[in-house]
Order: sequence, then C-alpha cells, then structure tokens
Amino acid sequence: VRSVKDSVFVYSRIGDVALLPCTKPISAGCSSVTWTFFRGGLVRYSEEVTRGRVNPDSDKSSRTTVTSNCSLVLSDLTVEDAGSYVCMENKEAVTDAYLSLLSIRSGSPITELRPGGNLFLTCILFTYYDAGSCKSYSNVIRVNWLDEDGKQLPRDDRRHKLTENTRCNVTLLINLQAEDNNRKWSCQVDTTENKKVTFLDFRSSFLFQNTLTDQTVKPPVTEECLAELPISRIVLCVVLPLMVCIVGFFTWKSDHKRAKTSAAVIELQDCDVYRIVKFNRSCAPGVSKFWMVLTLLRLCWRKSLADSTEPEPHPESTESR
Repeated sequence: VRSVKDSVFVYSRIGDVALLPCTKPISAGCSSVTWTFFRGGLVRYSEEVTRGRVNPDSDKSSRTTVTSNCSLVLSDLTVEDAGSYVCMENKEAVTDAYLSLLSIRSGSPITELRPGGNLFLTCILFTYYDAGSCKSYSNVIRVNWLDEDGKQLPRDDRRHKLTENTRCNVTLLINLQAEDNNRKWSCQVDTTENKKVTFLDFRSSFLFQNTLTDQTVKPPVTEECLAELPISRIVLCVVLPLMVCIVGFFTWKSDHKRAKTSAAVIELQDCDVYRIVKFNRSCAPGVSKFWMVLTLLRLCWRKSLADSTEPEPHPESTESR
C-alpha cells in the first residue's frame, strides 16, 4: 500500500521475510544510500545500512540484505523488527517504510484442546509504535478473525465471542466442538481500501477426543483413588508382618531376660543355703538350729515368689542345682 508521500506500509508475519522498497530511482551501486530504523515507545534509533553496506554492528546484520535497487530485505522477522525504516539518499529522506508484524497467541492450556473446551486466541499487530497499538493510523487498518471458509466471524454468538482491545489487538473465544478438530482460524489485517494484505492461521488440533462431560462421569479424584488402592494393600501386607515380627522379637527378648534373672536368683539362693549350712556347722548347736530354720523359711518364701513369676524354671537353674 503506497501513499502519495512515498510512505509504504508493509505487513508481514513473525518468522517471515519482509521487503522494504526505496521508491525513487537511485544512483547505481547504492553507495549513497542509508537505511535507518526507528521504533516508537522504546525510542530506539539505529543505522542499518551505511553507503549501501549493511552495518555489522546492527543486531539485524545477519538477517539483512540490500537488493540491487537498494531495497532492504529482512528475514526471520522478530517482534523487535517492527518499526519505521527510512531510505535516504545523500542524507535526504526518500521513502518511509512502516513495518508491522502479525502474531497469534493462545492463552488456553493444552488440556482445553478438546470438545467442550474453551480456546482463547489473541491476534496482535505489532506496529511501528508498539505492540497492538494503532495510534498513528488507527483509521487505516483493522484486525479481523475469519473462519475456515474465509468468512468474518460474528462478534458474539453461541460459539464465538470477540473482544476488541484495540483495532490491532482482538481476542477470540471459541467453545470447541467435535468438528473443530484441526480446524483453521485466521487472523487478517484489513485496510480502509478493503484490501486484504496479510493473514495468519491457527489450527485447533485436539489433544483429547473425549468431551469434558465424559470426564465428569469418571472424575479424576475417583481415578486417583483407584490407583492408590493396590499401593495401600502392598504397604499393609509388608508393614503388618514386619510389625508382628518386631513385637514378637522384643517380647521374646524380655521373657528371656526375665528367665535369666529368675535363674540367677535361684542360684544365689542355693549359694546362700550352702553358705548358711556351712556356717551353722561351725556355730553352737542351739544357735545353728535357730538360724537354719529362719533362713530356710526366708529362702522358701523367696523361691515361692520366684516360682509365681516364672511357672517353668529355665533349664539353667536345674543344671546349677
């Protein structure tokens, strides 16, 4: 689209190639040509081509070429390439080229790509001023959404809803149906001259084929519970026998220790009897009989107390006797 003032509006897509022409005849060799770049908002100015040669210090140098007629070619376009370019000959402006880039962004998670899900698509035109801004030529261009047949989508109906943030920033909300799998949705830039300059497509390829209603029949919570049951059973089968073994071991150890204690008491008692009897032999007959009877009664009481604690004596006690 070219105006009388040699201003050129170029529309392209991110990742594509853009040709920015110099409109007036220029001397051969382009040695007198300079291309400058300016981007509003960030207030960025740089010199891309000097005396017909690409500036090696430019961040676009690896993606910039100059044609034989001194036009500028930018490849592998990025958002930062949107802006105004000026072709100058002998420091005199020849052409103003305004480059705008079209982009589609999806705000929906991939799990929503299924029948019954909601798909959010935002079409943004990155103009020379800023992303989604149409300040300088708001009446010149407009962004529209089209269906697969190339028809403009209604602003609001049962399945589609359009939200126009600005003329260069429009969001489309789609309630997906089964027939929308691999369907093409197009964002298009229109001018006041009714010329369709460029467009960008997005395909809604489903990740899941089942609907959201089908999922409600089998909620994710139920599926998680079913998945946990085998694990809980395995844990129960492993932990329960282990706990029984541990309790049994400590019970056996306690009984064994108690049996040893009882045997030691009996051994001690036997030793006391032996010592008392030996002692009494050396004492007077009357005294020895008295102490022997008293000691035997005391030992019998201790033995009966030990027997009540441990019904069956340990084999060691028998051997010690």
